[in-house]
Amino acid sequence: MEGQSGRCKIVVVGDAECGKTALLQVFAKDAYPGWQGETQEFCPNAKVVLVGCKLDMRTDLATLRELSKQRLIPVTHEQGTVLAKQVGAVSYVECSSRSSERSVRDVFHVATVASLGRGQRQLRRTDSRRGLQRSTQLAGRPDLGNGNGNGTEGEIHKDRAKSCNLM
Repeated sequence: MEGQSGRCKIVVVGDAECGKTALLQVFAKDAYPGWQGETQEFCPNAKVVLVGCKLDMRTDLATLRELSKQRLIPVTHEQGTVLAKQVGAVSYVECSSRSSERSVRDVFHVATVASLGRGQRQLRRTDSRRGLQRSTQLAGRPDLGNGNGNGTEGEIHKDRAKSCNLM
């Protein structure tokens, strides 16, 4: 086939939301598609929860070997927390859908609490090994929490119930 010029069609196939579009945009434009601009335009009051997935791979020997070949290590909880602050997230939480159904439920609990405006309160479940105790609530977001004296803790405002939440 060397020296022959021709056209070919490449079809990218994958599950929904697996990253097909991002793959194509990185190839075509050499840039990862940003979600922050769209979020700020269409859901300006959205609360962002950064989720570190595949937590089980942090201790997986095969994964650690592959990363070490490239002189890399898995992302740490601290690195995730720093990134969450950089993107303006209200919380950082880690989970593993492979090894812990509870940690996945905890992610949705953190997102629910954040969307209801109760993000400043520490979220910890004592019987969860790596769930809510691994979540980090980020301070410095005045639009969250009820520490401002507006309303009671159990009160849900109608405008909050209609707001977006991103994970």
